[in-house]
Amino acid sequence: IPVLLGILALIFLITYRLGLPFQKLLETFMTGIGLWINMSLTHLPVWIRELLVNGIIGGVGAVLTFIPILVIFFAAMALLEDIGYMARAAFVMDTFMHIIGLHGKSFLPMCLGFGCNVPSVLGARIIESKRARLLTVILTPFVPCAGRLAAMTFIAAAIFGERALYVSWSLIALNICVLAGSGIVISKLFLRGEPVAFIMELPLYHKPDLRTVILVVWNRVFAFIKKAGTVIMIFSVVLWGITRFPGGTVEESILGWCGRLFRPIGAPLGLDWKMVVALISSIVAKENAIAALGILYNVGEYGLRIVLPLVINHASALSFLVVLMIFIPCVPTAFVMKKELKNWRWFITSLLFMAIVTYVFAFLVYRSALLFGI
Repeated sequence: IPVLLGILALIFLITYRLGLPFQKLLETFMTGIGLWINMSLTHLPVWIRELLVNGIIGGVGAVLTFIPILVIFFAAMALLEDIGYMARAAFVMDTFMHIIGLHGKSFLPMCLGFGCNVPSVLGARIIESKRARLLTVILTPFVPCAGRLAAMTFIAAAIFGERALYVSWSLIALNICVLAGSGIVISKLFLRGEPVAFIMELPLYHKPDLRTVILVVWNRVFAFIKKAGTVIMIFSVVLWGITRFPGGTVEESILGWCGRLFRPIGAPLGLDWKMVVALISSIVAKENAIAALGILYNVGEYGLRIVLPLVINHASALSFLVVLMIFIPCVPTAFVMKKELKNWRWFITSLLFMAIVTYVFAFLVYRSALLFGI
């Protein structure tokens, strides 16, 4: 287990050390495009320039800067999968998984969740026991997907600077603890029964196939770019539109009026209405949280790394990140959860459970951060 934790920590360390400089270069490039549009395309109507700068570049552009981070993370995970280590990881985690009422085989689909929760939920089909399969599907969304990890990496680096690595590790550790605690509670109260024995054949270690690794990385990155160019692009344009109508500013818009209705919900967690709206938008796709922040705070010409530390304090940022990491899964994941659970009662209960757990932990983290002056 210490070796496994060390390997996972090394992956995140490499992702930060190598990915962040390239991410910053991409962000500088995107903000440069925004400045060029405002300075060179003065013949265009103001609303078109604002749409390009604050809507598309501020939203989709911010999301696309994740690509270097995702390439490194996907490459590291694909390498571990290809050499045969992930099967060992499942075997090593068997004892831990028994504590939460599962066995090591559930670790395999959960590991897929670090890439995307959708195939992770579908991967629970390999589990023979109905009880273990049901519990795995319910707990899998607690595993932080690539979208959550990328958003967390970006926000933590922007607001916490040199302490970002420790903040990220702490948030991932919190996710694992929440997953374990939730598993214990659910298995003891709702899904009682003895976990079945874990039997699997460990494949031999072998040299990684570079072509296979590159193909896996390409497919996963291409899927991310496709999402950015479709779902997130449409979302960003629509969101920008409702932040400008009818008053011309975010505060006087339809979204501003609706967003302020959520203020009482976010206040105990240190979240203003813009942060609450960004989190709600992440239900469509987790990367939308960054796109929404970019649009709501008008960061097109400056970049999120410049603007976020000025508008969000450390305690509120921690609360925001806790909600982002634990909150109700995105729509595609929720869809496959409903399909796999085959029961509306279990599906609604699991979403309500996640929402309550998220709110409690975000409140505790926010109050603790204020108490200790973080």
